Amino acid sequence: MQDMDFLKSFHTAAQLLPERLWKAAYSLDEQQRQQCEELRVRLGRPLAATVAGRTVLLGDGAVLPVKEELDQLLARATECSVHTYLEQLWQGYLTTKHGHRLGICSQMVSGERQVLRGLSSVNIRVARQIRGLDEAVPVCGKDGFQSTLILAPPGAGKTTLLRELCRRLSLDWRVAIADERYEIAACADGKPRFSVGACDVLSGGHKRETVPMLLRSMSPQILAVDEITQEEDCRVLLDCVGCGCGLLATAHGTGADDLKRRPAYRQLLEHQVFRQVIRIEQKGGGRRYELCSLEEVL
Repeated sequence: MQDMDFLKSFHTAAQLLPERLWKAAYSLDEQQRQQCEELRVRLGRPLAATVAGRTVLLGDGAVLPVKEELDQLLARATECSVHTYLEQLWQGYLTTKHGHRLGICSQMVSGERQVLRGLSSVNIRVARQIRGLDEAVPVCGKDGFQSTLILAPPGAGKTTLLRELCRRLSLDWRVAIADERYEIAACADGKPRFSVGACDVLSGGHKRETVPMLLRSMSPQILAVDEITQEEDCRVLLDCVGCGCGLLATAHGTGADDLKRRPAYRQLLEHQVFRQVIRIEQKGGGRRYELCSLEEVL
């Protein structure tokens, strides 16, 4: 992706902000806008951006968002149709028409109807597609594709790499994506907002529902999922072992110790669900990608 595309991504993300906050976001210089990863809007606390992994206070830390501005931000992100996004919001996020994901913090009230009250903070993750990552991480060797786990801390670019690998792999393989949080393809009305090549995409459902559906209906050679976090996610992937389908997934962590520490991940290791691991390391404002066998990680 060219610098101009990065600037466009920043612009469409910043446009979600009310005018006063939008002006503060544009206090970043051009290079900072190209490297901006997040815009963090917290009620009564300084407006901030994450730039190349570092926190930058906007407007010299003097811009403190108020309640009305958080409400306006949510209205813009949902195009004044909050009820359309209630299921996503109840899970603490929503994906905008440009593919930006908003993390939401508020008071959660459950009853006959699920309600969100009193927004306290919103994190706008600037969506980007970076072409060429597949060349930096060649996941296919002489024996073809082997099930691969992308391992990195939050915000390190796991989904960005996953998306690009899906696009590239779909040139030679049947690839299906279980896009639970609309982050990989970010489909709207059936059309991906990101380029995912010839992938088949099933959006919005839980992995326990979408993974079996894709296996039955689309006969994928490779199945991609994002953010393995719960034990039920691992059980679903364990059920895929022996079905003749390769897996491509992401998980939070930095190395073997993190994988072994969580019971759910230990099951995946014990059953050798994945044959290779990609570790992402943030360094000097950039990212380093390391591909290694599962044995090397352990």
